[in-house]
Amino acid sequence: MRSIRFSFAALALVVAAPVAGQAYPSKTVRMIVPTAPGNAADITARLATERLTKRFGQPVIVENRPGGAATGAIAAVTVAKSPADGHTLLFTSTSFTINTAMFAQLPYDVEKDFDAVALTGEVGMVLITAPNSPVSSVQQFVDAVKKDPGRYNYAIVGRGSIQHLTMELFLSAIGGQMVAVPYKGSANAMVDLMSGTIPFMFDALSSATSSVTSGRVKALAVGMTKRAAALPNVPAAAESGVPGLKNFEVIGWVGLVAPKGTPKAIIDTLNENVMRAVQEKDVKEKLATMGVEVPAPHPPERFRDFLRDQVAKWDAAARAAKLPRE
Repeated sequence: MRSIRFSFAALALVVAAPVAGQAYPSKTVRMIVPTAPGNAADITARLATERLTKRFGQPVIVENRPGGAATGAIAAVTVAKSPADGHTLLFTSTSFTINTAMFAQLPYDVEKDFDAVALTGEVGMVLITAPNSPVSSVQQFVDAVKKDPGRYNYAIVGRGSIQHLTMELFLSAIGGQMVAVPYKGSANAMVDLMSGTIPFMFDALSSATSSVTSGRVKALAVGMTKRAAALPNVPAAAESGVPGLKNFEVIGWVGLVAPKGTPKAIIDTLNENVMRAVQEKDVKEKLATMGVEVPAPHPPERFRDFLRDQVAKWDAAARAAKLPRE
């Protein structure tokens, strides 16, 4: 996937859009995050809201609402059922679209219940192993996995997680077979990976970068067509020369959506100001240390199309992995 490209010049600078004779925002804006504090979506939201509060002259706050049978479902349903006036928004991430592939009765519809506002961050995935592992390259990984199909395990953070589906897409691309071992969280999986208890894992750069740079784990490749800014010395999977990986790219994301039917003037106001907030130098630098790259400014319609593509991508990945909908 390529980063979304667009120019701020294509958008009018609007800080307060008149809606029904009233400036926006007219009261506190709630950005609901479907996870506990501390991950990429939460940190991005908090960095953005600090700046938006100053821009809007109204409080812009973060509310964390994790939970639901599907990851983040409680937060998504809360926002979907809120008034479409721009004062209750969802700052969400990759699981928002993965859920559509994993649940037959998902309590929200990505396209029917939400209006896209802005893609605020892209998070690459990285293939990692123990620091003392004999495998030190993608080619060596491929050779080992294909020599003994089904012998090697890999860690996942929940069935149908981005870690799970990224590895399944990777294995499909190289024609390999491995066994998924579920963990409750990346931290638990990382402990076993460091010790060599479990040999391999795909993890988000936002979670794995510090462990890679400190030498606690070894990175074989980023699952992208280009190197990641956070780990410039780690090759991209596309550089490996392995057939099937020339165009391999799986990227997580962070973005903002609003309840369906939110006036276009409000969507444009939010898009303009949120993107300006995350483009600020200190914000971009903070996010870069976490492996989150801020895309170029873009109109809401580009993010809408991106979400549609993501729904289709993860559905194809789940079907390839033969994961039935719950």
